[in-house]
Amino acid sequence: MKQIVSLKNVTFTYENANKPALDNINLDIPEREWVAIVGLNGSGKSTLAKLLNGILVADSGVIEIDGEVLSEATIWHIRKKIGIIFQNPDHQFVGATVEDDVAFGLENIGMKRSQMLKRVAWALAQVHMQKFAHKSPQTLSGGQKQRVAIAGIIALQPKIIIMDESTSMLDPNGRHDILKIIQDLQAQLGVTVLSITHDMAEIVQADSVVVLNHGKIQKKATVAALFDELDDLQQMGLQLPFTQRLQRSLQLAGIPIVSRYQTKQGLADELWQLHSNM
Repeated sequence: MKQIVSLKNVTFTYENANKPALDNINLDIPEREWVAIVGLNGSGKSTLAKLLNGILVADSGVIEIDGEVLSEATIWHIRKKIGIIFQNPDHQFVGATVEDDVAFGLENIGMKRSQMLKRVAWALAQVHMQKFAHKSPQTLSGGQKQRVAIAGIIALQPKIIIMDESTSMLDPNGRHDILKIIQDLQAQLGVTVLSITHDMAEIVQADSVVVLNHGKIQKKATVAALFDELDDLQQMGLQLPFTQRLQRSLQLAGIPIVSRYQTKQGLADELWQLHSNM
């Protein structure tokens, strides 16, 4: 499978820092996969996102995006392939209306107005925000604002979407809705998703998980394999999601749960099946 993101021996240190924020990172991310980047605050997660988009420049090493080495000569072309959804959507709004805001990036690349209007309508439809097209972004709820931010990104049709703690300011329902939208868009458009988070409950739909700890890659594994390594996670200060903690408690209590379900619905289905067989 093609590697759409590749980092080779990448190191970055902030000015006046005593140690690197990222230290000799080697990482390949396959095209069309959902990869979760997890770790505590200060582990280097957001620094990684900024390096991939050229906001920060690595001290050493090579970063390749979709087969191109990131450099001064390629940065603007590469940025067209990457969309970042930030933690606070208010930091991304530039338009007076939702429609204007989604159109902003398309105007910057010189898209014809007739095509732009179709693209904006399509993007808003993907996030179920068509009826808010003429509203001011500032009148929307947090979840609605994040939907508009997503629409602005997908309107540009990037190959890679980076979610940089983009659900951390939302309530559980809003968080669920945003993750479901991204999941549907990944399936529909075939984009690669990098989900940067410290919330272990958000990683369950990822194809693989990269754990950062003090600027180094501590582990890369599937979700199921990672959840099996409770001691390692606790040593890094990470906690299993509620469903996995409950599953382990039930197993210790003698309830014969054998599947490695990672979702609330999956665990509920198995418990219901066990109850039905009693």
